[in-house]
Amino acid sequence: MNQEVEKQIESAIQDLYANNQYKLKNICNKMMAKFGGLSQKDYDEFYSRAGKEIAVAKFNKRYNPLKEKTALDFLSGVIRRAVLKEIKDRNRIKRQAIIETEEDDEYGNTIKRKEYVPAISIDTPIGDDSGMTIGDTLQSDFSMDDILLNMDKCQDERIERYLGSLPKTTREVIEMKMRNISVKEIKNRLGLSDNEYNTHINNARMNENIGLFTKRSNRHKEEKKVNNIMPIDVTDNYRMDKFPLGSLLDDMRDGKINKRHILQRKAFQWTERQKNKYLTRVLNGQPIPEIVICEQNIKGKKKSHLIDGLQRLSYAELFRADGIVVKLDGAEFYEIPYKQYKYDSKNNIMLDEDGDALFEEKIFNVIGKKFSEFPQFLKERFNKFNINVITYFDCTDDQIAYHIRNYNNQEGMNKNQYEFTGLDVNIAEKVKLISDKHPFFKDNYGKYIEKNKIKGDIDKVVIESIMAINFPNDWKKEVKDSFEFVNKNVTDCMFDTLKNSLDRLSKVIDKEVKNMFTTVNSPVWFAVFEKFKELNVEDVKFKNFVKYIGDNLDNLKISDKLFAEIYKSKSTRDKSIVIGKINGLVTLMYEFLHIDEMDNTNKSIETFIAQNLNMNIDTIYENMDFYENCLTDLTDKTIRDGSKLLNKENHDSLLAMFIYSFENNVEIQEWLTEYAEKNNTYYIDQKENFLHMKQDFKQYCKEHKISA
Repeated sequence: MNQEVEKQIESAIQDLYANNQYKLKNICNKMMAKFGGLSQKDYDEFYSRAGKEIAVAKFNKRYNPLKEKTALDFLSGVIRRAVLKEIKDRNRIKRQAIIETEEDDEYGNTIKRKEYVPAISIDTPIGDDSGMTIGDTLQSDFSMDDILLNMDKCQDERIERYLGSLPKTTREVIEMKMRNISVKEIKNRLGLSDNEYNTHINNARMNENIGLFTKRSNRHKEEKKVNNIMPIDVTDNYRMDKFPLGSLLDDMRDGKINKRHILQRKAFQWTERQKNKYLTRVLNGQPIPEIVICEQNIKGKKKSHLIDGLQRLSYAELFRADGIVVKLDGAEFYEIPYKQYKYDSKNNIMLDEDGDALFEEKIFNVIGKKFSEFPQFLKERFNKFNINVITYFDCTDDQIAYHIRNYNNQEGMNKNQYEFTGLDVNIAEKVKLISDKHPFFKDNYGKYIEKNKIKGDIDKVVIESIMAINFPNDWKKEVKDSFEFVNKNVTDCMFDTLKNSLDRLSKVIDKEVKNMFTTVNSPVWFAVFEKFKELNVEDVKFKNFVKYIGDNLDNLKISDKLFAEIYKSKSTRDKSIVIGKINGLVTLMYEFLHIDEMDNTNKSIETFIAQNLNMNIDTIYENMDFYENCLTDLTDKTIRDGSKLLNKENHDSLLAMFIYSFENNVEIQEWLTEYAEKNNTYYIDQKENFLHMKQDFKQYCKEHKISA
């Protein structure tokens, strides 16, 4: 290498290292931008590796001005290759994570083993169509044990409230961890894979109740003073104030602000990029959009509902509880300047000549750091961060729904969440009671992931299940139309029917068949189960049928046509496809159970009546023609044409009701006229329909003092 070339290399190296290695770091940073969760130590190691490779390249005199444009271009390539080498080395066996395991040999001796865990991409998909990646199941850069440590200090109802909000298996995992049971033993006891275990830990960490275990923020007296409050009578029933973020989080944690209004969507809707951008903005003291609260008077008590700002406060709450950390993706200005008292050798705060405390400027890189690891100054800045809060007073349910829709009428809500706000509050509560609380969904008896719950997919499953079970011929392709139809036509008994089915299915559905219950096909399977319930056979046979379909779907035929063409159709919301799936599965179910559909229709009537009226089935067979003729005469006199009670699907329960009155020698003509007029929807499950009619008749007799 001649002197001129050496000068070019030296000049390029000086250029790279000038201004605190600005250009060298910039080249490295661009290469590393796609990797989240890197600490400053990691960055320093990459910079060091780049420096070593530059020295090697200079020593080996590899620069050839005839091939490279400039010496700086040559060294830039050296730096990029250095970053790639460092990444490669970190993924080699000797740099991979080591898991130490213990097991006993045949003689009872304990053998210790070391296993190396190979590095894989967090974007690696799990399964073929789950929509999940490895990254969805990974924990953050800290241990769930830190959160459990805070929980151990809270010997009150908060722990049970938190645990009660977790799915069944997730709760079992956390309770075992609280008893210091090893991860290996937890997996063995519950039969969990590594991915399944990590998913449960992630669900526990991202639970919105984790904020219950944070310490109260340091509130100063001056922070409680609100000097910019306008009199209510001049604000058109709303007001804007400023509140510290920590104060709002405390109020939300303590239940003073209700973040779970029945029409509100769930927390944690943002992407990783959105979350990181938001948190660094708050930490830098930059303003964020206002928070909206609707105040409602309920039985003389004021209740404050969080209407807009759930994502902002929920992520802030989770961050303060050490539930998440800031990562590089989307983060801006993540090196935060702050002031810290100067201390002398005796750890006393140093003062200037005027007696004022001396400070020193410092920089804190927030990437990968838990909130508990922040300097006190930044913790206080976070808790004192001022947010504009608009409060609407004396709101009705309709006004709250209006505000939710309007404040989320941009990118915020998806179709499911937006249409949910149009439901009557009482109906919305019944939907949520099933979608949020029922074990079938809460404990994931179907192929449901957390994103389905967060995005409102399970609410849609409940609505569409009501449609598929009770109104298949009125099926709506558009989500909006389904919500509107159910809002107008659903009855309490329809919710009871669905809940009854879910209760029974939760006892038989297991890992073998849970993947058949997707968000698309769950309503179809629930509708088929209603037909199954009429057969009066063991529920485990339904589980066996579902498994049979899953194992043989591609080979099953109906009328010489492959059923898979309908079941796997991409037109999942078309009415013809939905009804085709239901009817096809019902036909295949009868074949699987060796039941003749036509014979079953006739025979099941006698069986149904015998079981529900505790009668001898032979007696019913002998008198069936008599019963049918009497029922026809009765309905001709009492029920107007067009009443849905006369529909063929209600025949069994109506006949049972007549036989019940006949056997008990009680007149039902006047009651039946009144019942048919006031009821326009009925249970699909004929047993439930009969029991409802029977209960209503008994109440009628009690009111009219009739012996029954």
